[in-house]
Amino acid sequence: MRRIAIVGSGQAGTLAAVGLMNAGYEVTLYSDRTADAIMNEGPPTGTAFLFGDTIAAERRLGVETFEDRALPADAIHLNFSPKVGQELVEVSSPIDQGKGYAVDVRLMSSTRMAQLESGGANVVIESVTPERLDEIASENDLTLVATGKGTLASMFERDATRSVYDGPKRYLAMAIVKNVATDGTGFPNRVPGHTPVGFNFYGDIGEFFWVPFYHKTQGKCWNLVIEAKEASPLDTYRKVKSADEMVEKIRAIIKQYAAWDWETLKDIEPVDDDPHCWLRGGVAPTVRRPVAHTESKRAVWSLGDTSFAFDPIGGQGGGCGARQAAYYVDAIVDRGDGPLDETFMEETYEGFYEQHGGRAYNFNNVLLEPLDAIGKLVLISAFGDKGVASRFFEGFNRPDDLYPMIKDKAAARQWVAEASGGSWRAANLKGLAKIIKGQLRLKTKGRHFTYDDSV
Repeated sequence: MRRIAIVGSGQAGTLAAVGLMNAGYEVTLYSDRTADAIMNEGPPTGTAFLFGDTIAAERRLGVETFEDRALPADAIHLNFSPKVGQELVEVSSPIDQGKGYAVDVRLMSSTRMAQLESGGANVVIESVTPERLDEIASENDLTLVATGKGTLASMFERDATRSVYDGPKRYLAMAIVKNVATDGTGFPNRVPGHTPVGFNFYGDIGEFFWVPFYHKTQGKCWNLVIEAKEASPLDTYRKVKSADEMVEKIRAIIKQYAAWDWETLKDIEPVDDDPHCWLRGGVAPTVRRPVAHTESKRAVWSLGDTSFAFDPIGGQGGGCGARQAAYYVDAIVDRGDGPLDETFMEETYEGFYEQHGGRAYNFNNVLLEPLDAIGKLVLISAFGDKGVASRFFEGFNRPDDLYPMIKDKAAARQWVAEASGGSWRAANLKGLAKIIKGQLRLKTKGRHFTYDDSV
């Protein structure tokens, strides 16, 4: 029986461990904390929203998906404003194939660690150093590193040809809150009868997200995320030191910049019995090389956040890590008795990068940039045509469907035409007509703006 070690007890590491255990491998998972400490002594690593195809992959590998109890997001609603006070486009659509969930990673990790132990795998509580990693690699047929940050992650070289940014593009805040309805009535002005993920994009200051969430003890609730551009009016929470303080900062932002949601969110409070239900910081979107070498020149393989670091703006990080874990498990099983060597690691990683990882990473980064001509075409057309809106939002589940559209104007026009069932120009004109009506309404309120509609 082949022996496989996985260092890191986050979402991707535990998923790969369970999948390989269920496939008959001798698995050892190394975690720097016990399952109880993960549950009770630290914050979640983020929102970790997973769309439908990712959940199907988790289900196939045999882990608990929490679908029977979590709060499903079955729609997406987007507000786009070029500048504060210039509300331009509202687009919404139910999501069918991509319907997904955000489940507290602390709950997922601890549940899977218990599953591993009950299934006969080894769970070792140890802070693995580079020196210890060398020993682990010598004792196993394959060693994966899924730690995301720290000294082990830094062993994997940044891929300068694929990493778009040198540092964070946003400063982030997150809070898990209660006192928002979880029965489909929480955001009545968004997608009636549905529980949507709410996106609010401002071209000049940043973004806000309201995400249905399943908390480790509170159960169904909401996860609120603020993404501030540096030195913008949103950039106010860098010194926050408590959950209560963070929620108050977020409430102030909602009241001033998302007034349409104030009535729904004005009474938010941190979830009960969890002083760690908040985060702040920044993420530098990064792609790392898939293989690193220990002191004795043994090859170790990156997984999850060790391979890819995502800004949360497009909800792609958790899904990418889970899909990578499933892809790796399948590749290992398909390898049979073949060598699990560096060539295998490189080739398998490249296959995943081309199939999903690179496309998810690049799509996510597009959302961090100002709208280009293609973005304007798609957003305006989605505003004018429900078919375009639906196909675009399903792309969060399947980023492959957004290529080559997001990089090529001719392909984007064809994509819009196919989604609308007509011509791209007709869909675009419908959206422009609605924008003009909106401009007239703003003028009656004493506001006006110009918009470059060239596509």
